[in-house]
Amino acid sequence: MNSEERRERRYQRRKARREAKRRERLKGCTLDAVADLGNLVKASKGAANGVRWKASTQRYEKDRLRHCVKARRTLVEGGDICRGFMHFTVIERGKTRHISSVHFSERVIHKSLAQNVLVPAITPTLIDANTANQQGKGTHYALRTIRGQLARHYRKHGAEGYILQVDFRDYFNSIPHGPLLEMVDSLLDDKDVVALVRRLIECQGERGLGLGSEPNQIMAIAYPSRIDHHVTECCGVEAYGRYMDDIYAIDASKERLWSTLSEIEWLCGEMGLTIHRDKTHVTKLTNGFTFLKKKFSYGPNGRIVMRPCRETIVRQRRKLKGLHRLWLAGEIDLEQVTQSYQSWRGGMLRLDAHRTVLSMDRLFHDLFGGAI
Repeated sequence: MNSEERRERRYQRRKARREAKRRERLKGCTLDAVADLGNLVKASKGAANGVRWKASTQRYEKDRLRHCVKARRTLVEGGDICRGFMHFTVIERGKTRHISSVHFSERVIHKSLAQNVLVPAITPTLIDANTANQQGKGTHYALRTIRGQLARHYRKHGAEGYILQVDFRDYFNSIPHGPLLEMVDSLLDDKDVVALVRRLIECQGERGLGLGSEPNQIMAIAYPSRIDHHVTECCGVEAYGRYMDDIYAIDASKERLWSTLSEIEWLCGEMGLTIHRDKTHVTKLTNGFTFLKKKFSYGPNGRIVMRPCRETIVRQRRKLKGLHRLWLAGEIDLEQVTQSYQSWRGGMLRLDAHRTVLSMDRLFHDLFGGAI
């Protein structure tokens, strides 16, 4: 047996182990798991968290078991669960977002589908540096990840190096359904579940995924996974990460990062995504950079300095003044204002923002100090 034959046998053994793990993982990812009455009841309780003040949620919970039995019957009989969307617009941190919300009864089925099928089927295929909207991950996990990557880079190269940052244009609304359905077919084995997910995707139009649906969030996290694996396994960059549609890569070589961007552009062309040119650039690490509204830079002796970006501070000052006007008008009470401010302040205490917190404390006490 020569070296090529041994290499092929090793590859076949690895392939067989991966396939065995995949079959084991997908064994419970079936329509029966989605339609299980216990799973639907659990999903209804999870879906109600944070929205129990709504009349529609209260009506559902009043007759929870009856509604869950009806949902199970619809799923088992292959009925259509889609009841249309409620469209509205919110402004989040100065950015306008168009939300397509589903009825609560459909939201319960979405949550059962997400938690019992999509999460166990999709999450193991994602890289660790894909940090958005997953249990045990999120914004703080993403920030810890990039801080660790910057620390490792400093130990190897000092502060010299570059970071490539890539952003997709109108990400959710630009996801093409064809390649997305192919991804779903490759990740799931149960044909009934595939048909259910296909129906949920197709009812949203010819292109794009709506904000406000848990399955949409999971599929949007997974769709660029092909880019994640290609960059980390083939491009040779020192560090890589992605938070939803915000991608970064760190390396000592600027040429390698520009080459990586070319690879990403090629993959985006195949996947039907568009890169936002104004938000895509290569920056020297010594100049600092912004990621997830945080300004990163190297301090003395390689310390990683993480500050809030300027627009975050300006927005909070304006918010406090707006809350002060509402408080004077009697529309909110002081306890609500204090809770809102302490929530923001707790997040700032995780950053290198001591003077910012002191300055904001002074403004808060100037506005509300007489009533505390």
